[in-house]
Amino acid sequence: MAAAVAATAMLVAGCAGDGVPAAETVGRQPTSSPAVATLPDCPELARAEPQADGLPDVELECLGRGPAVRLSDLRGTPTVLNIWAAWCTNCDREMPILRDVQERAGERLRFFGVHYKASRAYGLQSAADFGVSFPSVHDEDGDLIAGRLQAFAPPQTLFVAADGRIAGRKIGEIRSAKELATLIEQYLGVRV
Repeated sequence: MAAAVAATAMLVAGCAGDGVPAAETVGRQPTSSPAVATLPDCPELARAEPQADGLPDVELECLGRGPAVRLSDLRGTPTVLNIWAAWCTNCDREMPILRDVQERAGERLRFFGVHYKASRAYGLQSAADFGVSFPSVHDEDGDLIAGRLQAFAPPQTLFVAADGRIAGRKIGEIRSAKELATLIEQYLGVRV
C-alpha cells in the first residue's frame, strides 16, 4: 500500500527537478509499437560555426528517423527548441500547445525537440503518446544537455534566433498557446 501511495505521489508531482524519471520508476514501460513513424524525420542541416551565445556544438542521434543533428547547426529559421522527457507529465500537458502554435506558425518557425534522460524506446513511445509533432534528438543520460545547455529538468523551451543565438528561455511548463505566442514574439520577433 505504501509503495502504491509513493508511486502515485511521484506521478502527480510530474517532472522532478533532480532528473529522476518518475514514470519509469512506477512501471510505465514502452510498448513495442512502431512509434518511430509518428515523429517527423530529423533534417539534414548545413554545418555552421558555433557561436558563444548560441546552441552548443553537440551532436545527438535522431530519436526517430534521420541523421544525427548538431545543435549548433539549427540556424536559418527562428527555432523553438523544446527539451522534453518521456517521464515528464508537464511535458505531456504542454505538447498540444506546442503543436497548436507550430501549426499556426507554418514555415515561419522551426520546432525541434531534445528528448532527455530516458531510453530511446521509452522516448519513442512517449512521443506517440504525447503527440510530439516535431523532430527530436535523443540524449539518453541527459549529461550533454544538462552540462551544455544548463537544462537540468524538463520541460524547458529555448528560443533560438535565425542566426543561432539563444534569444530566450522558458523554464517549466508553457501553459497556454497565448503564453507561447507571447514568448515567440518577445524573443524571436515572429507573430503567431
